[in-house]
Amino acid sequence: MKQMKYNILFILISLILTSCNNFLEEKSNDKIIPKTVDNYEELLYGEAYFKGNETFGNYLDIMTDDVKCYTKGHGSSSLSSDAREVAYGYYAWQQEPEIATSGSRNDDMSWKKLYHSILMCNIIINDLPDMEGTDDEKYFLNAEALFIRAFDYFYLVNLYGEPYNKSSAPTALGVPINSLTGMEDISLSRVSVEENYNQIMDDLNNSIELFKKTNIVLNHFKANIESAYLLASRTSLYMKNYKDVVKYADLVIAKKPSLYDFKTKDAKVLFINDFNPEILFAFGYYRLSFFDSGYFIVSNFPVSDDLSALYANNDLRKKVFFKKNMPNKNGKLDDTKTYGYAMRTSEAYLNRAEAYCELGNIDKALADINKIRAYRFSDDNYRVEASSKEDVLKIIKDERRRELCFEKQRWFDLRRWGMPRIEHVYKAGTSNIIDEVYVLNEGDVAYTLPIPYSEMERNTKIVNIKRPERSAQ
Repeated sequence: MKQMKYNILFILISLILTSCNNFLEEKSNDKIIPKTVDNYEELLYGEAYFKGNETFGNYLDIMTDDVKCYTKGHGSSSLSSDAREVAYGYYAWQQEPEIATSGSRNDDMSWKKLYHSILMCNIIINDLPDMEGTDDEKYFLNAEALFIRAFDYFYLVNLYGEPYNKSSAPTALGVPINSLTGMEDISLSRVSVEENYNQIMDDLNNSIELFKKTNIVLNHFKANIESAYLLASRTSLYMKNYKDVVKYADLVIAKKPSLYDFKTKDAKVLFINDFNPEILFAFGYYRLSFFDSGYFIVSNFPVSDDLSALYANNDLRKKVFFKKNMPNKNGKLDDTKTYGYAMRTSEAYLNRAEAYCELGNIDKALADINKIRAYRFSDDNYRVEASSKEDVLKIIKDERRRELCFEKQRWFDLRRWGMPRIEHVYKAGTSNIIDEVYVLNEGDVAYTLPIPYSEMERNTKIVNIKRPERSAQ
């Protein structure tokens, strides 16, 4: 899986941890309050951004068709660790995915993390008028907070809300909108999916206007106008507002058109790194136990056969994105690796290609796809051609799957593309000979996650998704 060097990030985290006692002004024995824009900037970075291993939705990819199950067996070595215990509920799309095979509960922390981030953004936006700082600094901080809040709601509604559909969006179950600026313990109710998406787009457009007012430019670990354009393009794609997809993707590409040329990439340099020209915004990393592997040991959830088969022999992504291990001698890909998450320019080309295709401009759609492929293949034999809209759309979907694999996008793409049938073979026991087959049916309710148990226990008024019980077939 795609990796990232986080030297700068570790330095920033260290600075926050060492300076947090200095940036808060003590007002009483039990209250400390930040004063300046810089103080609030550190608060935003420390409490609202997702850094290091503080990411969310780490189970997203094991619910997709990009993985299969493999039993590593047991032993005294940590290399033999088995992640199936906690992954089973998600991999087999169980009614309560937080429940492990042992019966214990492994809390889904995504809801809590994302809403905590939203609360911090609300506080900062609310306190802006009283902060000490220049207008330029306030514009940038406000733009950051609005972008992060939109980012949070985007993931929340796609994790726990029903899939977006124009006809059902006004009544479909979304997620609560929290407008609070304090720590009040109140029970929030769901709003509609339409309200969630309107909130996201409002925040993004306001963020963009504020970014335009400031001359501040920071590194790609901080929100910026390019990442706001890209998230607006992605959100518009989910809403099928294809002209807006093209508009926002154009703005991304106008500012950051470059792609990483894999033909010139040093094999020792990781794909997601400080010098990758297509990174817009990096937001954390995690060594996922689901995909961990040791020397010559395959992970519990290696790459699925059909994803592996999508990569041609001259596609350099096979080497850059994945590694192969000894147990798999059939030429297929095995494991993903420790990696970083990032919003990238290549997604803007993919978003625009899909929008062009849906608008009937298949030549422009193919041009965007071939633009990406030109930077990913070892020779000039990379071009794809088709003459019908249906064939071009299939090409775009396959390219999106190849390019954005294991970046928390495939599950959401499957949801918006009609929620197709998926079959997972679960390897039970301590060998690879006991197969349990689980099926996620087309349009299955389980394409939406239940609200975590900890929140349901606290908030008894909120309505949960009624997922079906699911047994092996």
